[in-house]
Amino acid sequence: MLLYSPEQLASESRSLSEMALDELERGNLDQVRFLLGRMSVGHIELYFGYLDWVTKMAGKILRDFGEAYFETTSGKIARFLMAPYAEGLKEGNEKKTIVDIMTLWCHQLGRIDPLGETSNEIAFSLAPCGSGGRLVLGGLYEIAPREYPRLRDGKPLFCSICQHLQAAVNEGSGKNFWSAVPDPKRTGFCRVRFSKHDARGKWLFNAEETAHHLTPRCTKALQRLENNPHDIQGLLRDQHTEWRALHDLLNLWVTALFSVIYEEQGTDYLSELVWETYVNMFDGTYRMYSMMDTKSLFRNLVRMWYYHQATFRVSEEEDRFVFHLDPCGSGGRLYRGEVLMPGVFRYGKGMLCEIREPGDITFGRAPFPIYCIHCAATNRDQYEGKPWAFIIDGEAMSDPSKPCIQYLYKKEAPRKAPPSLLTQVGLSEAKPLHKEYVI
Repeated sequence: MLLYSPEQLASESRSLSEMALDELERGNLDQVRFLLGRMSVGHIELYFGYLDWVTKMAGKILRDFGEAYFETTSGKIARFLMAPYAEGLKEGNEKKTIVDIMTLWCHQLGRIDPLGETSNEIAFSLAPCGSGGRLVLGGLYEIAPREYPRLRDGKPLFCSICQHLQAAVNEGSGKNFWSAVPDPKRTGFCRVRFSKHDARGKWLFNAEETAHHLTPRCTKALQRLENNPHDIQGLLRDQHTEWRALHDLLNLWVTALFSVIYEEQGTDYLSELVWETYVNMFDGTYRMYSMMDTKSLFRNLVRMWYYHQATFRVSEEEDRFVFHLDPCGSGGRLYRGEVLMPGVFRYGKGMLCEIREPGDITFGRAPFPIYCIHCAATNRDQYEGKPWAFIIDGEAMSDPSKPCIQYLYKKEAPRKAPPSLLTQVGLSEAKPLHKEYVI
């Protein structure tokens, strides 16, 4: 049965920022404050999911191939991803490069304290760091040392990845520009320095500018709300895009790793990598699906797609909701060459490659955009007895101009998958829902 009228569906499909703008227009400032709280952490599952996935993949590479291979692979990826930043430094754009990196930190859900600027450098404290520091503070390297291993010298794995990014910027630009050192007195804290070269002797930021770049839009909006509420419309509008640079950098790191592994280790190992690190991690989504009603699941997925940087519309059918992603905010935007820096990162340019042979992790297609293999893997996993929380039509995005189609099946609906969707992942039938997901 249909759960919404067309008008209700349109209302429920709004972004949090659209809701906040509507409440602001009505003068409901308490509701605006509530929505700003939700918006400030709107990307939390996606960000922490990427962070854990990257670390778990790095951990598997380290276990299976050793530290030298991990270091070599991390270095390749870092040089590829940081090349545009290094080129900017070569051209003397030190201030812009610092701002770009500050923008990444701003959305890591940690705190950043300016330590001051001199004629020679600018320093900050990540207090704590919202990425590698979060993993350390969470005790994950001790709780799950197999999935979150340290290097032989005791260095946390994600922190090593970060150091490769720093080294790639420095080596690519020919300048000892960016460094980060863990705070010896405070676990999870890190001190970051940018050494001036072309800008030596100049002051690049005043206190107001620094605060502007380090303060997320939701915080700015809350600060202004009391005095001039209608001055915050620009801060609210499309707020979900604010963390796009960090989102895209993580997306590209995953895609670059997939590409290296595919070329050097082959499709079978790539499939194993995805199943061990991503599909298993997806079990949290299935647990959430089990505990929530269908309308709550729908609202949550709408929010997730906005913060996953998708452009989409939604339609409702008797047994499912249909998300028309045009494009999907990760694989779809990358397929169109729109990720991070439009036109700079795309398949067939540099490291990023498509899979050249069809298989279960390509929806039976070839060539196939390599980032999207995780969607094929989770499709198959869901058909094996898991909730149908995130089913993809693997034929829909047959070329970059086409939208991707994703289905959220209603909890009350029968488990009847179209045969075409099963065939895409090498199956002929779907298994009944496992008992542990029936609540």
